[in-house]
Amino acid sequence: MNTSYSTPEQVPSLWFPLVKKFYQAHYPSGKPNKADPIWVIRHQGKILCALRLKQFYECQLLTGMVTEPNHRHLGLGSHLINNIHLALISKPTYCFAFAHLVPFYTRNHFMTIPTEMLPEELQSRFLAYTAQGRKLTPMRYIRC
Repeated sequence: MNTSYSTPEQVPSLWFPLVKKFYQAHYPSGKPNKADPIWVIRHQGKILCALRLKQFYECQLLTGMVTEPNHRHLGLGSHLINNIHLALISKPTYCFAFAHLVPFYTRNHFMTIPTEMLPEELQSRFLAYTAQGRKLTPMRYIRC
């Protein structure tokens, strides 16, 4: 990975319009929310990789992880996850991984869990998504 990429940083509210544009361009269904922490990697002022930690009462859901297409497969997603460890352990952190991304999340300290192990506030959301035909796997961040 190119070491000139920025250290992951939490997005200040002033940047929200830039983050919103990034999501609209590269992941329209990953709608950012000002109320949730969003973390990014930038290079020369341009966002290359982002993720959102959707907040719930007792946990958080890693969602909306996206890398700019020309920078995929360079390790940016792993770099982002591994450099926000403190944010990921601040509350139990879960993700609903698309089937093809389970190996990526496994390499980055997430463990597949049974649906029943999801907190109640995530179970109904997960079941609704899978009922729509999405092939998702529930996972939990386990790095100590």
